[in-house]
Amino acid sequence: MQFKTGLLLNWIYLVVGLLLTTGCGPRVSVDDNRNSQVAYDEALNWIDSGSYSQALPLLDKAIASGGLSADYFATALLMRSRCYSDAGELEKAQADLEHAEQGSPSPAQLQLAKGSLLAKQGKKAEADAAFKAAKRADPSIKLPK
Repeated sequence: MQFKTGLLLNWIYLVVGLLLTTGCGPRVSVDDNRNSQVAYDEALNWIDSGSYSQALPLLDKAIASGGLSADYFATALLMRSRCYSDAGELEKAQADLEHAEQGSPSPAQLQLAKGSLLAKQGKKAEADAAFKAAKRADPSIKLPK
């Protein structure tokens, strides 16, 4: 029952997030959009440098503000999932991964986040397969070290 409840909550979060980011919810100001994008871009730079702990609060800000487009929202969830995986917060990583998966994110980013979570769970073979799938989907993607 807890698994179904978790999926239901993730589905609700996704729908609310998509409504907020696609104009069907409260209007988001230009400043909120700009601030969300700036936080997202800064988080991406930290992730590219391997500093997941620096990226996490920026991703929280970008996601919570409601100023990201649906694609960026899903990708931000996947990046935050990687940050949570790195920090050992595997339940939060799994929740963000499931939440993002509902929004049809980038296949490469989805496989990268799955691989990060699986690696932290000690599932090396499955993690390697996910990382390979990420590289097949986008050869330019940076895999974790």
